[in-house]
Amino acid sequence: MKITQKLGIATASLVLSCVGVGLPSAAQAATFLFDGSGTPEAVGWQLDSFGEPTGTITVTPQFTGKPSDVLSVSTTGTAVNLYSRNINASNYIISLGVKVLRSSFNSFDYGLGLSPFAQQFFDTNGNYSFSNVDRANSLTIGENSIQWSDLVGDSFAIDTSVFHEYAISYIDGNLNVYVDNSFDDIIAGTVTPVLTRTGVTPLDESVVGTVAFGDQSNDSISFSNCCVNSSYQLDFIRFESLDNVTSVPEPNSNFALFFFGLGILFINKKLGFSRKI
Repeated sequence: MKITQKLGIATASLVLSCVGVGLPSAAQAATFLFDGSGTPEAVGWQLDSFGEPTGTITVTPQFTGKPSDVLSVSTTGTAVNLYSRNINASNYIISLGVKVLRSSFNSFDYGLGLSPFAQQFFDTNGNYSFSNVDRANSLTIGENSIQWSDLVGDSFAIDTSVFHEYAISYIDGNLNVYVDNSFDDIIAGTVTPVLTRTGVTPLDESVVGTVAFGDQSNDSISFSNCCVNSSYQLDFIRFESLDNVTSVPEPNSNFALFFFGLGILFINKKLGFSRKI
């Protein structure tokens, strides 16, 4: 290959590298925030748990360390058993691998749900007090379907009595729910969500980056749908930050043009030298 051809290829490569092609950068790898063994609070989840004297809570942790380990939770009456955790991300995917034994709900309240937005409260000494979830934009997991917790929009019929992975992605104000899809496929956009909400704005921006799951309802017999509760087996919780999934920024166009012009100058000089030989 002639040196002029090499110079031309090198210049083109340099210009392309300067201009940028907008390729996405790699996402942070998915991590397990709970693997089904022990208890969620033992691995960083905050727990709101109360129900006496008008409700009961039964939590059966597993400690054998086997892949089949699950956490079993059951609530009755006005009992609440809600787990929350700060995940320190603005765009993310959060998922539950769960099997429903029973689950009831009404508008804005659920016996079993996954919330992409939750707010944690601490006392003056920095000790955790309680948490609130976004009661409209959470995922309610019932006995035969899943739906948004305000019951607005479509529901998705599914046999929840067997293990499924329910994932919520929150990206630039949009919520999407997926069932049994890999995080890689969700990020690549090659799978279709079963539930979607666009332009979602939490009531308090501080709730973005904190998630919650479990029974958040203390509805009693005075409500038309008495005693919202659930019984479920939790296999795992997975999370992946999508904050780094962005296009590579383009540099200043004048900078790219400078190198382009410099490359052309070198080529012209070489051509002139060749003609003299």
